[in-house]
Amino acid sequence: MAIDPNNSSVIYTGGYIYNGSTYVMAVSKSTDGGTTWERDTLTTDYCMCYALAIDRSNSNVVYAGGYNGYLFKTTNGGVNWTLSNTGLSGTVYDIKVASTKANTVYAGTSSGVYKSTNAGASWTSTGLSANVQAVLINPSNENEIYAATSNGIYKSTTGGGGWTLMNTGLLNTNTTSLGIYPNNWLFCGTNGTGMYRWSIQVGAEEDAQNNVRKITFRVTPNPFTNYCMIKFEIRDLKSEISLKIFDATGRLIKSFNHLTNYQFNEVVWFGDDENGHKLPAGIYFVQLDSGEFTKIEKVILLKGNN
Repeated sequence: MAIDPNNSSVIYTGGYIYNGSTYVMAVSKSTDGGTTWERDTLTTDYCMCYALAIDRSNSNVVYAGGYNGYLFKTTNGGVNWTLSNTGLSGTVYDIKVASTKANTVYAGTSSGVYKSTNAGASWTSTGLSANVQAVLINPSNENEIYAATSNGIYKSTTGGGGWTLMNTGLLNTNTTSLGIYPNNWLFCGTNGTGMYRWSIQVGAEEDAQNNVRKITFRVTPNPFTNYCMIKFEIRDLKSEISLKIFDATGRLIKSFNHLTNYQFNEVVWFGDDENGHKLPAGIYFVQLDSGEFTKIEKVILLKGNN
């Protein structure tokens, strides 16, 4: 979905539609905030739309990217679409249009990051060959480009090119989305371990001694029947840690306190409460807390023990 930055009543959505023989790429547009829609089909062969971007300087210019290198452009607000993928390769997952650099557009594809300096008429590889799920332009410095890939986050300070990997602190490098709070934080979403943030000012998020903190926390097996292992490793943190179990209503079930071995811990939970009584099957939550941070894992007890 893309909302016109100059008119919030104008919305584009992308997807696909069955044309009787195959699924083809389609883009729909609303000019009344989503009350009514008009749809255009962009291909005749199999394709679907994954990415949409509106040029902030000219709302009539819209880009739509999809499967197998298809990228279309309209200059009249969707009345007509033309194929604009010369030099492009891979499925297009994301498109970003520069605000201050005229005619500069980036496309994140399954083959890497591509750049156009002529408003999509032609594309060239930026040298990053990876499965790119998202691309982002820093609005405070449009020479600074970020790419989320299945291998982690890459950064370019030259407007695409000279890419460097910046995975410090990421427990899952399969990254799928990007966001930015200019001059403060870069955010990324991952496939399975939530969201992370990176301090644009100092690099990775750091503690008071500027030591990068790494936390791993997992429950295995999950689901479990008789017992589970709660494992966690925390580096550069020497404060006392508590581990607590809650039921689905938020009621405290069991506590493991005074865990001062901050480098590595392994706790066995037998699905019981503070008094050793076995608990019924259900969903429980394991909370790791140091006073400086809190992490929570959902765990499922499959077989009632009471």
